[in-house]
Amino acid sequence: MAGVQFYKINDQSLIMTDAAQTITFGENIPSGRTVESVILHFTQTAPDGFALGGFDNLIANYRCILNGEVFTDFRTNINEPTNVGLGRFGYFLQSMGRAATSLEVPSTTSKNYWAEIPMGANVPQGVGRMEFILGLAAAGTTATAGNLEVWLRLNDATQTTTHAVPSTSFTSAIGIQSVVVRVPANVPGKVVGVLMQNNTEAADNIGTQGIRVHLLGAFGLEPSLIRYLNSDLANGLMYADAATSTQFQVYETGVEGAFFIPTYNAVGGDIQMEVDFTTASQSYTFQPIIVSSLGGSVGETTRSTQSSPVNTSKSILNRTLE
Repeated sequence: MAGVQFYKINDQSLIMTDAAQTITFGENIPSGRTVESVILHFTQTAPDGFALGGFDNLIANYRCILNGEVFTDFRTNINEPTNVGLGRFGYFLQSMGRAATSLEVPSTTSKNYWAEIPMGANVPQGVGRMEFILGLAAAGTTATAGNLEVWLRLNDATQTTTHAVPSTSFTSAIGIQSVVVRVPANVPGKVVGVLMQNNTEAADNIGTQGIRVHLLGAFGLEPSLIRYLNSDLANGLMYADAATSTQFQVYETGVEGAFFIPTYNAVGGDIQMEVDFTTASQSYTFQPIIVSSLGGSVGETTRSTQSSPVNTSKSILNRTLE
């Protein structure tokens, strides 16, 4: 069984303002199919200054639940409409390679943003139910019109399930500190990477000893080495900057205060690190990304038959080798 279909589950008016807001909604979805990913599509017509860099700077949190199971729980405190660069939500997605997407059409006043979040879930026969919580940060100006669409990419050839589980929080002290990144025992799979964020300010504040991940060796990895390993330095990130061009995306080689640390399909429990912090009393989060093989069967339905295998683990590992 294989085939790709696109299914719109939500289409609503949404006007983003210069004040933060939270949107909560739930939808019934097709049963007997495999949900490869969720696609968000934002459009906003707004005065200049709405978002100077990537639209993803305005997404503060995203939570996706299917039939009571949490698949994605992303959160960040760093949301600046004046940031001329990639936002944390976009960094989270682009770090997963071609299995995820965070792109937009560059424009000063007409925002058109797409985000695809990998999932990988078999929906049982009967009624499938998805719940969403979407936190939007304050924009630089208030839009005059806007819309949000939510699509599902259905693909019975999906090979993996992706969980972005709740993060471990940590408050820094100056010097080398031990951090244990909790990996939930009730989520099967392997840890392909850890998203580390400074949620106090958009700055690394990491010392010369860097970040030592025990399973990766006995030496600390400095920030530029981590960005080399995860392919950020190879122009691995993109964002829209209309002041530079309305025809193409702008490349970026890192997002200050955020690291995607590849852990190469780690197994065995919690991830132990030692981090050399240069600033005290700052809030950091460490979020494991867990990928497992997708098993089980889905129902038969009229469908296309062109196979399009998707494997988030391979996508992330391939990105580190680019």
